[in-house]
This record gives sequence, structure tokens and C-alpha cells, in this order.
Amino acid sequence: MNSIQTETHPIVLSNEPPTIRSENYAHFKHEFVELLFSILVYARPIFGDDLDALLVYTAISRHHLRDERLDLAIEDGALDERSGLSTARISRSTHIPRETVHRKLLLLESRGLLERGPNDEWRVALKDGQPVIRTRYAHEWEREMTKIVKFVEALKDRV
Repeated sequence: MNSIQTETHPIVLSNEPPTIRSENYAHFKHEFVELLFSILVYARPIFGDDLDALLVYTAISRHHLRDERLDLAIEDGALDERSGLSTARISRSTHIPRETVHRKLLLLESRGLLERGPNDEWRVALKDGQPVIRTRYAHEWEREMTKIVKFVEALKDRV
């Protein structure tokens, strides 16, 4: 950390994000690494030790969650109205070569986690309106959601 002296107050220059008070930055890093570790341990068996498959699925999940946040109604008859992501877009966002992304999409489709939509766009596979991954791994999902809540609680007064 560098500091600059002004007439009345020192100005502290930092590489830390401005939204986290500097005295809490180490705590934040620790909590974040613990959460990331937990999520990766949880995801490892689901994705067969395949980080590329995890990244591809996560890219599509981000898109799905954006649609959820926008309150798009997903009903049995409206499945075709959900948007998806193209192989090229997934490749650009993950920095994984397009051919590798294509192989991972086919793998995730064969496991029932993704489905191909119109125009060869990929989207999260749903069962009863919920992502298959959430229903298939319900116990693990609840455990990870509890850890995320604890993460947020641990940091809420430190930001």
C-alpha cells in the first residue's frame, strides 16, 4: 500500500476493491476462498473432474439465472421461449476453444444437464420447471446454498 500526504489527511492508495473496507479485506479473501473451495469440491464428482465441462455449464447457468431474475415465466408450454447460448458465445466467454466447447456440450447433454434449443443454442435442462442439476443433486445443492448464505452473513457488516 502507498500513501500520499495531503495538507490535512493522508490518502491511502490501495489495490483492494473499493467496496470492501481495507481492514476487512483479509477476512473477505479467506471467506471467498473457503466458499470457492467448497463449491469446487461439490462440483467435482458432478462434472467428472472436468473443469472445462464445469465452465461450460456455468456459462449457460449464468444465462439461465439472468432469465430467472428477469422473471421470465418458464412453464411446460413455454420451454421453447427460453433463450440459450451458442457454442461460439460460450467459447468466447470461457476462453475454451470452440471444438472443446462442442465436445463438452455433447457430454453435458448426454448426462441430461443441458438441452439444445432452437437455432442450436444451448440451455439448462429443466425438470418440473427446475434445473435438472438442482433436482438430481438436491442434497448437495441445499448444503452449498447454506454455505453461500453463511458466506454472505459473514461479510454483510464488513463491506
